[in-house]
Amino acid sequence: METLPQVTQVVLEEEPALPMELAGWGVLVLSLLVTVVWLAYLYR
Repeated sequence: METLPQVTQVVLEEEPALPMELAGWGVLVLSLLVTVVWLAYLYR
């Protein structure tokens, strides 16, 4: 996981339009993960 900030830094330097899209995908994945965990907790 320590290589992720470096990769993100390279992406940020190369493409200025990508961070918002990357943040959007991050929020989407995070919300899906929270929903799955919540459902698993609810129906256990």
